[in-house]
Amino acid sequence: MKDRADMFPDGGLIRQTFESRPWIDAGADAPFIAVEATPDGPRQSGEAAALVGHRMRVPGDPRPRGIWGQWAWDGETLTAEVDPLGYFSLFVFARDNRIALSPSMLQLFARGGADPRIDPVAMAVFHRLGFFVGDDTPFADVRVLPPGGRLTWRNGVVQVTDNTPPPRALEISREQAVDAFIEVPRAAIRRFLSDWDGPVGLPLSGGRDSRHILLEMHHQKRLPDTCVTFHHGGTALNAEVQAARAVAARAGVRHAILGHPRMRLRDSLRGVLMTQLCGDEHAQMMPMHDFFTGSAYAAVDGIGGDILTNPDNDAAGFMERAQRDDFEGIARGMMTGHGTVISRPDHRGGAGAVLSPELGDAAVARVAQAARAYADWPDPYQAFWFYHRTRREISFTATGVLGGAATVFCPYLDPDFVELGLSLPWSVTCDQKLHDDAIARAFPGFTDIPFAEGFASQPLARWRASRFTNIADGLRVAAMAGPGSALQGVRDSLARTPLRRGPADIYRLHGAFVGAMGRDEARRLQRLEARLRAAAPKQEGVVSDVHPSI
Repeated sequence: MKDRADMFPDGGLIRQTFESRPWIDAGADAPFIAVEATPDGPRQSGEAAALVGHRMRVPGDPRPRGIWGQWAWDGETLTAEVDPLGYFSLFVFARDNRIALSPSMLQLFARGGADPRIDPVAMAVFHRLGFFVGDDTPFADVRVLPPGGRLTWRNGVVQVTDNTPPPRALEISREQAVDAFIEVPRAAIRRFLSDWDGPVGLPLSGGRDSRHILLEMHHQKRLPDTCVTFHHGGTALNAEVQAARAVAARAGVRHAILGHPRMRLRDSLRGVLMTQLCGDEHAQMMPMHDFFTGSAYAAVDGIGGDILTNPDNDAAGFMERAQRDDFEGIARGMMTGHGTVISRPDHRGGAGAVLSPELGDAAVARVAQAARAYADWPDPYQAFWFYHRTRREISFTATGVLGGAATVFCPYLDPDFVELGLSLPWSVTCDQKLHDDAIARAFPGFTDIPFAEGFASQPLARWRASRFTNIADGLRVAAMAGPGSALQGVRDSLARTPLRRGPADIYRLHGAFVGAMGRDEARRLQRLEARLRAAAPKQEGVVSDVHPSI
């Protein structure tokens, strides 16, 4: 397949061992299927078969890589599946004699006939954590397929299997673990580079995961065609950009900075819709989305590397709670941390205390139940974080932010690396320096360049023209965003809130969209998203600076 470039019947591209169908900006044309069992036989609409997302197959290895979903209808039976980790959100509506599937939540309501009955406890979890746990969504009758999920539907009867593989604790020394954290990603990246002959774009932050990928590509003498870092400060570079620029300069790679000031509420609205109403993050990453969507780049994403190396400062306390079966304490601790981050200084209760105060205990119970499923794993907190927050929220970086690229490669989601990371004993990862040690050992010529925490962000000018244009644009977007009148939208956007402005906007928009959801609202939101997308600059148009200058 190395020299082939054929097409699937559903429009997906085959290139070498890659199967890709970008869909994230399809809007009202997003792929879907709906089937209804009737006395006269099943009735089907939408695409009878589809692959969505990005998949990579390694010759001789039956395990598919990538983040993807697919379905097929043969006239009697509908089957569907997602990647082994369940990182691709394939939404399923199943009720009575009807089923509908789509990677687009809005499409399920706009064309799939889904019922918008709200799940209040799932929403209460979202208010307290910013993501949904398990296979929950805002709606009681809409779910996502679980890790390695397989769905079968026939004559109105649906069956779904969960194939999450439990790991076994490895007997491994710290030195062996460091070596493994060098060699396993090295093998995954080597396989990718040997098969992909198109351009490569690497989102580069000031942290460990993307730096490791860049330095490994440097080691293998195949640099990315460009590294890309976003920030919103114009010429005042924050610590992330400075760290990324330093390592890119040392490696000798083109470094594009996406630093143009952004319209905050506009990006918040696009982020809520891009995550299919399932996340409260990613608004800040919309310039990265606009850079990669429609491009020929293979986007290389470092998703999963951080949690599989246990960098969380709360991990020790949560591990101790897991050992004494206090998963309710873990749930409350995570909710308190999230609430503190998104609250104004005089309010620590987060969105839950404002939007669903009566459901706090129910939310804790649902999260604790999800976390307790990993009680016998080497690190229950790490496993929960990997299969819930990373799977249900951070995954939208790969499927949404970068999903419009030609393909997306995630080396830390390679099955060998995931198995390694989830199998490491707590004693090996507890000092939070495993990834640092691996990078230092593998790439000694770069150890003098600090990560982002070693740089100081350059101060922003107090008076900036972008602040005033942002206010004006925010009012304009608020007027057209909500399901009510333009005046009501403006009033809602100006209302006082105990939450910080960014999260307050996201939760307000999210609540309004969920509460008004139905066929007409879904179609309105599809039109709104298309309008905002069309107005956004694209690809090189979002680049503010390139280093070295050319």
